[in-house]
Amino acid sequence: MVDIDWILNGHTHLNFEAGIACRLQCGGCMMRHDMKSTEMGWPDRYNIRFESYKVILDTFKNYDFCGNLSDPIYHPDFIKTLEYMKGKNKKMIFHTNGSGKSKTWWTKVFTLCQGEKRWSWTFALDGLPEDSHKYRIKQNGEQVWEMMQLGKSLGANIAWQYIVFKYNQNDIQEANLLAAQYDIKFMEMHSTRWIDDSTTDFGGTGTGVDMTIYKPDEKHHTQPRRKLNDNDKKHSNIIIKTSAPVKRKVEIDPDCLSTKLRKPIMFNSMGYFIPCCEKDQWVDSLRKRGFYEERFHIDNLKTPEDIRNVFLSDVWQNFYDGLFNDPENAPRNCKTFCMKNTNVKSDGAGKDPKGFV
Repeated sequence: MVDIDWILNGHTHLNFEAGIACRLQCGGCMMRHDMKSTEMGWPDRYNIRFESYKVILDTFKNYDFCGNLSDPIYHPDFIKTLEYMKGKNKKMIFHTNGSGKSKTWWTKVFTLCQGEKRWSWTFALDGLPEDSHKYRIKQNGEQVWEMMQLGKSLGANIAWQYIVFKYNQNDIQEANLLAAQYDIKFMEMHSTRWIDDSTTDFGGTGTGVDMTIYKPDEKHHTQPRRKLNDNDKKHSNIIIKTSAPVKRKVEIDPDCLSTKLRKPIMFNSMGYFIPCCEKDQWVDSLRKRGFYEERFHIDNLKTPEDIRNVFLSDVWQNFYDGLFNDPENAPRNCKTFCMKNTNVKSDGAGKDPKGFV
């Protein structure tokens, strides 16, 4: 049995996404191209209100406000959440594109952050401020950069997340120096999403949109965990037999049970806890395994003990037990994303030491 206190009391962040709002139209976003998709659970997603999710804020120690399909700053109860959490000495990381909010709004938010040393902000600005909109469509990068400086001047912990594309890969040094000028942490990140983007396989959007214009060159490209070259196969723990039928011995290194923080468990905008954000779009797969039973919905969880019982349930314990003892029958994308292969999963950040998104 998995030690639940290990999960709740600081081992991992909770990836917390209680909303569905985002103002941008990023080309690589897997969740925003079909807003009516039943496979992705869109009809069941909504802005979960503070009164319902407050019990979660009373339960976990660390939070990562990082959505698959939303941005936390657009949630109607975002400021109410900050006000409730202030002074509770909990770790809070906010990931945002930072666009579309006024200076007055940001001043209020950053003032609430004052004195909260365990709160931090990661702004997604992919390129110099005037160029970020080339990927993050509708983002006002220059205004975002001004608000990042404002946050720093008001004592907030600010980081700049810079995903490398062809249009910005020659500006990395300049951006790094710009961040250093204002004592802002610079985070160079490399994406694995630019593979076969015309289909839904391997992280593609399935929209048919040509993303190659943004594809990083080989120097700036992180090798996906799922893609092994011939040399990798010789040294990996995956054994592929050439005789038919093809059988595999599967070994996985589950992020959700790692002693290092990699992929945390998630609370999603359907109102349920799920093993990690990589499972969020695979609604049918989790439904068949029992994760979306009504008894696990946030409206039926009134106390921290109720939340503990979710993870103590047979559904969750059998899932974790299966990752350890029956990886062959683990969900397909668990086997893909958490494939045990040291060549592409060093420190949970892929072959590329800069990390991947």
